[in-house]
Formats: sequence, structure tokens, C-alpha cells
Amino acid sequence: MSSTTRSSTAMNGDEPPRKMMTKQSPEISILSLPYDLLLNCLARVSRLYYPTLSLVSQKFRSVVASPDLYETRALLHRTESCLYLCLRYNRDYPRNLDTYWFALCRKPNRTVTDRSSGHLFIPVSSPQLRPARSMSLVAVGSNIYRIGGDMPSSSRVSVLDCRFNTWHRAPRMRLKRSSPAASLIDGKIFVAGGCEDPSSVNWIEVFDPKTRTWGNVANPGTETRPRAEVRSFGIGGKLYIRGDEDVVYDPKEASWNPIGLGMDMAFAASFNHCVIGDVMFLWDDDREFRWYDFKASSWKKLNGVEDLPNFYGYCKMVDHGGKKMALLWEGYLRSEYVVWCAEIALEMRDGDEMWGNVEWLDVVLSLNEPFRMFDANVLSAMA
Repeated sequence: MSSTTRSSTAMNGDEPPRKMMTKQSPEISILSLPYDLLLNCLARVSRLYYPTLSLVSQKFRSVVASPDLYETRALLHRTESCLYLCLRYNRDYPRNLDTYWFALCRKPNRTVTDRSSGHLFIPVSSPQLRPARSMSLVAVGSNIYRIGGDMPSSSRVSVLDCRFNTWHRAPRMRLKRSSPAASLIDGKIFVAGGCEDPSSVNWIEVFDPKTRTWGNVANPGTETRPRAEVRSFGIGGKLYIRGDEDVVYDPKEASWNPIGLGMDMAFAASFNHCVIGDVMFLWDDDREFRWYDFKASSWKKLNGVEDLPNFYGYCKMVDHGGKKMALLWEGYLRSEYVVWCAEIALEMRDGDEMWGNVEWLDVVLSLNEPFRMFDANVLSAMA
């Protein structure tokens, strides 16, 4: 039979055409990847997905919990801002001052029809230590420092390693303190006030996270120090302290000076403020967001955020990666107590106008009992 006849017969259905023999490659599962290759893959994934990825398998859980993962992320410049929330519940207040921690992640099993932002706060637990009774928290790199006590005072310092959500001890302060003011300046933690002996030269101490040592400031300001309960923030390499006197300390010049009326510490040291870069932002009594223009020595309106929902009471603001602000406030929705969160990208325009763009807004935590947003702390660590 000729080739033409065979072809014609096959087309008529008398003989099926011969199948071409191909060599199929075996399917490769990500679970079968070598450790180093899987490590490099997960290091490129946003840390928001790590809680979900740790549920995939024992192998994934091992990689997510490995120090190698964060060393690789640092080498690949994949570190990112991680949002933490510390709450107190209303129960038995003020006797029960325990704090409860949550970390922001992405929702697992999100469906196509889910129109939410996909962000969710999940509980953070640690078998080593659950710090309580403290309002003095400072984020430095991938660590959150809990400093002093509330009732009673304490010299203890605890550290939350945000890479693995584990707590450990840090060197103690020289003095016991109750709810001291703690601020970050040029990578060092300045702790002021809250001590049992307000006349001590150690009323202000400095902690260097790199050397893990405590030291004194060059000039403790024995004549200019505020003698009441103090609040503080660091900006522009200087420490601003509000008490019965409003003063600013310059660590480089070891000098103390009064704060000009333009800064208006009554606003700046309120609960509703944050520092992002070298800019102070606040939510004022007129229910507007403002920022402080040091060049003009005046507060100016933050544009572009007028469409945010009306919220009452206290909101919390925090630097979220250097160019964004995370804004949190409480609410009540469908018989639940909830926490709302908005992520706002910030941009300077025309040299003297600050604009905000709300990138997402959503309920990120639902609870069946009331909590104290007044006492809440929001922190952003890099990991």
C-alpha cells in the first residue's frame, strides 16, 4: 500500500493515525526543591504571607522559622515594614493590665469574590514571655523594645524579635521606671522620666542596640529637665520632651533649649501623632490631619485624605516603611468590636504641600469584647 493510500484510509476512519511518541517531563513539585532553592524562593515572597506558608508543610514551616531566611532577605534587599498592634482589653481594668499582641498578615484562602484588602491581624504568642503592664515601646530594626513597667515600676527591658515572634531579655536600665518616655534618635533609644528619684542624674538614659549597653547623655540637664510625667518624640536628630516644661535636647551639641511656640507641644506630644522621616503628623481637635513644616514653623493640612471615614475618639498613627502611614481606629460592626486600618502613601508636592493617598482601608481585627484603643500601641518593625 502506498503512502497516499494509507493517508486516505486513515482520514476515512479505517485506520487511526499513528501518535507521535513524545517524552514527557516529570512534574516538579515545589516541595521537592532543595532547601537552598526553596529558601531563595520564599525569601522573595512578602512576609505578610509567611503565617499562611508555614501551614503548607513541615518543610515550609522549617524554612519560615529559619534565621537563614531573614539573612537571605537582607542580602536580596527584601526586608519590609511589619505592622504590630498591642491592645489591652477592658476587663477588670485597671487591675488587669495584660497586653495582647497581633501582627498584620494576608488572609489565607482568599476567594475571587472577596473584595476586601486581604489584610488581617493575627494573634502573636510566645512561650518564653508575654510582656505586660507597659506603655513604653520602641521599634528598632526587626526588634520591639518594651521598657520599664507601669504598676509597679521596673528596670527590666524585654525585646520582641519580629522575625520569629519570640521574646527575650535585654540589659536592665540603671533606674526603675514607671511608664517612661522612650524615643528613637539615630538608632539609639533615649529613655526619660518615670523614675522614682526625679533628681537623679540618670533620669535620662540611652541604650545602644548594637552594643547592648546603657549610658548617660553628655548633659543630663539638671536645671532644665521637666519634673512632671513626660512624653517625648525624636525628630531631626533631636529629642523633644513635654512635661511641666517643654524642652528639646540636641545629643550632638549636648544642649537643652526651650521649644518655640510654633511647634505647639500640646498637639505634638498628644496620643494622635507620629513621626515619619523628619516630618511630624497629627490628628488635631478640629478632626484634620496636619503636618509640621519646620521651614515655615507652622502646622499645615495633609491633603488628599478628606474622604476617610469619620472616626471618633483616639486613632493611632505609625510610620509604615518610611513613605507610608498606617492609621488605625476602633469601631463597632455587626455586633463585634473591630479595628479599622488604612494605609496612606505620602508625597511632597511643590515643595511645601503634603499629600496622602489611601491605598487600602479595611477591618483588620474583630473581637467579641471591648478593648482599650486609648492604651493601644501600633509599631512598625523591619524584617
